[in-house]
Amino acid sequence: MNALASRIDFGDDSGDWPNDGECDDPDFVGSGAATDPYDANRMADASDCRAAFIAGTVTLRSLDGGAPGGFDYGNDSSRWSNDGECDDLRFTGPGMAKKLDHDDVAADATDCKALEAEGQVSIRPVYHPDYALGAPYDTSAVDFGDDSSPYANDSICDDPRFEGPGMAMTLLDSDRLTDATDCKAAFESGLITLVEGES
Repeated sequence: MNALASRIDFGDDSGDWPNDGECDDPDFVGSGAATDPYDANRMADASDCRAAFIAGTVTLRSLDGGAPGGFDYGNDSSRWSNDGECDDLRFTGPGMAKKLDHDDVAADATDCKALEAEGQVSIRPVYHPDYALGAPYDTSAVDFGDDSSPYANDSICDDPRFEGPGMAMTLLDSDRLTDATDCKAAFESGLITLVEGES
């Protein structure tokens, strides 16, 4: 989501409620947005809105003022676009490229849309816009481990057993079961889920 966020002008932090952990810009909707934002805070709560956008708890409101209509496929800015394979790691299926990179998130729209229409790929549920709306998710069956990772308590899950918009971009096997607080919070919020086959 960092790559996608870099394309959005979030403005500055000159609004009434900057840095309070909630996006107050009325151009955003989602669980991380203020319930009753007003126009004076448009483009004036950049830090909160950018953080919430990257975390997947807000998305841009549609041009007609309503909630977004669905999944944002992005564009074709990937160097691997239009090659007949989906390079966007938000998808899964036999039509996927073998090597995936965070730089290709929302950057291979034509391939991924076409392959989805053919049934060769599908959106990973945790990346679907409605997934976070189902929060809080039950964590009782998941062993999150401890907080012994050097990257623990940074609000980003570093445990490679998980996937989703709440994950770190670089994952190390040594962080398996060692970032409990971050991963549990992200799991409960619907920002990550266990990779298939993990427990």
